Amino acid sequence: MIPERERADVLIHLFSALFLLVPGMALVASAYRHAHATVTAVVVFVVVHAALHMLAVWRGAALHPVPQFLRTLHAYAAAVMFATTLLIIAISAAAATLSASACAVLLAGAMCQLSSLHTAARRLRHMLLALGSLLQFIAMTLLTLGVAY
Repeated sequence: MIPERERADVLIHLFSALFLLVPGMALVASAYRHAHATVTAVVVFVVVHAALHMLAVWRGAALHPVPQFLRTLHAYAAAVMFATTLLIIAISAAAATLSASACAVLLAGAMCQLSSLHTAARRLRHMLLALGSLLQFIAMTLLTLGVAY
């Protein structure tokens, strides 16, 4: 049973993880018609973000204490998401597939995630992480579908 004070946070991350996994797999499948760099960027994005959101769900719903490494990873989830965003921008820019609009939306999502680091309210922190992932998912979709060119 999930404690009452953590239930909303767990549900936020569960929705985010499911949102990234279910349409994310379709996004990965549609990316295969593009260059290898685009496929790599999409796979890295979907896997890292979904895994970090699922880690938050597991940490909030676990009956037993979570190992220290996973607690540390959860504490720095926003920094890991930001590093992933920089990696995606570098991969896409090197392949010359990154447009200015997709880059702007990726950075807007990264700013949401980075602003969650300095937020004292837990629920707002979790909402900013989810919002950042959502914005970045939209940018990855635009990048994959070629709409952002």
